[in-house]
Amino acid sequence: MDLLYPELKKYGKTKTNVLLSRHTTFKIGGPAKYVVTVSEADKLPALLNFLSGAGEDFFILGGGSNVLAPDEGFSGVVIKIDCAKCRTDKDEIIIEAGALLSTAVNEAAARGLSGLEWATGIPGTVGGAVRGNAGAHGSDMAQNIKQVEAWRNGETTALTSAECAFGYRDSIFKRDGGVVLRATFKLIPSDQASVVKKMQEILLGRSQKLPTVPSAGSFFKNIKTGDWPGALPGNLPEIYRERGMIPAGWLVEQAGLKGVKIGGAQVSPQHGNFIINAGNATQADVVALVEEIKGRVYDKYRVWLEPEVEIIMP
Repeated sequence: MDLLYPELKKYGKTKTNVLLSRHTTFKIGGPAKYVVTVSEADKLPALLNFLSGAGEDFFILGGGSNVLAPDEGFSGVVIKIDCAKCRTDKDEIIIEAGALLSTAVNEAAARGLSGLEWATGIPGTVGGAVRGNAGAHGSDMAQNIKQVEAWRNGETTALTSAECAFGYRDSIFKRDGGVVLRATFKLIPSDQASVVKKMQEILLGRSQKLPTVPSAGSFFKNIKTGDWPGALPGNLPEIYRERGMIPAGWLVEQAGLKGVKIGGAQVSPQHGNFIINAGNATQADVVALVEEIKGRVYDKYRVWLEPEVEIIMP
């Protein structure tokens, strides 16, 4: 008799043998033994405490973007956070981790609050965006966060932005296994029309240059010019020098990898930093392509590209 199943049901809707390919934007992944969807915020810490105490493997699956699931599936517990309450208090938005990032962006626009326009069109949940310090257009979550409530080592605690130790696509939650429960964004009162206009411009730009086929989003981290070994490439566009950041996609394209395919995985013909599922791709296909990309970029520039996407092992 499966003794874990009835215990998991106490915390949320529980299903068994769920294909992760149905819950990831990459459309890749075998069956998870258990998927628990938690919709009540107070039950999430309790579930995390139970699994930790029982020694059960688990991982958090937010919106399913920025993740590459295993072909073999996952033998532990997948937790889908569906807690998504959102409220505004003057110039602050308090939002639960399971809410889509777009919910916070749209709430800010509706209230005439500026600061989150950069996140327009970015998929995934608030929790995932905080954990990975998502960013675009020179901004990131660290610039907007006032406080994060999180589960860490069996306790629920509130952390300031500084205590979150945000780095480039990084935070303390990636390093200590903490789970984001809710976030408070500190924004700037502004003219609603100007906020909406900026959002529309960003959305149009994304639609023109980013692929619409299944992917996990930007795959590799960009490289700071200060971390570049030796002299910068002579053909590096001036705008990248000014920003102090070399896009991984530019490096991939310069290495002649645009459109390269292994199995069902392909470097997007539109954007060098997107690996797409061109048809029945497996995790093995993507990993093989990632290694090919890393090797060829290293051979040309002597730098190692680091994945931004989280690769989940069975």
